Amino acid sequence: MSQLKWILLWISLSILSISIIFIFIFQLKETNERLETIQGEQLDSYESIEDVMYYNVERANAIRGLLAYEDRHFLEMYYSMSRQAKDLKQSIIDDPDTPSSVLDLLERDAIWEKEADRVLVIYEEGDLVKATAVAETMTELRQTILEDLRSLKQMQYKDIHKELIAAENQVSFLTQVLFTITFLLLAIIVILSFMLLRIKTHHDRIE
Repeated sequence: MSQLKWILLWISLSILSISIIFIFIFQLKETNERLETIQGEQLDSYESIEDVMYYNVERANAIRGLLAYEDRHFLEMYYSMSRQAKDLKQSIIDDPDTPSSVLDLLERDAIWEKEADRVLVIYEEGDLVKATAVAETMTELRQTILEDLRSLKQMQYKDIHKELIAAENQVSFLTQVLFTITFLLLAIIVILSFMLLRIKTHHDRIE
């Protein structure tokens, strides 16, 4: 094989090596970005469900405390929690990545909130017995919503966990392949360079 052909082969392999390495680096970058998205946006959604559950439980406890002890401190606690819950739910609704299953539960949760507000209106009117009766009737609805939120949270956690494992495995695989291919291609280029150098040296001696 002539020296020119060896040079062309060396150049071709160098270009091929660089191209393959850049392709794997690009794929690795995309996978890392997907991993960050899972860890960021999806985990934020998971935590939002946790927060909705927390506010529901705390507001229900505030209503029970108000009706049991007639202490307006519980009323203040309820309204404070409701303001925070409203802001949280609005941020969840405004997020385009929020699953429809979460939005459906928030709509049902809004029904419970209306009933809870009605209990407080009746209490403010001075009818403690009626307020207690209405509160008891909405307990089952609240419990059902909480159970559905827990189920949704568990399902979401499993999905996120699976996606995280898959993305991490892909990152590990791509990294190993990238290093292997880089090592092999560099070894080939070094061997070709050595052979090209020998051919050039031999050619110079002949001349």
